[in-house]
Amino acid sequence: MKLALPMRESESGFVIATEVEERVRGLMESKEGKLIRERTVGMKIAAKVASSEGGSSRVALSKLVESWKDR
Repeated sequence: MKLALPMRESESGFVIATEVEERVRGLMESKEGKLIRERTVGMKIAAKVASSEGGSSRVALSKLVESWKDR
């Protein structure tokens, strides 16, 4: 979905604070970060539409519930 930047783990398997800081700065300041923020807004809008009345998620959930009722 390309909605995040990868995090590098330290040798101990944890993500250190400086890595988190670099990624946050990257999201705030880089061209790639700007694209991620734009995609995120687009996905937020799409999710809102899908979960609204008549949206694809609502329709799919209704069909699932109806299939359970028929059993």
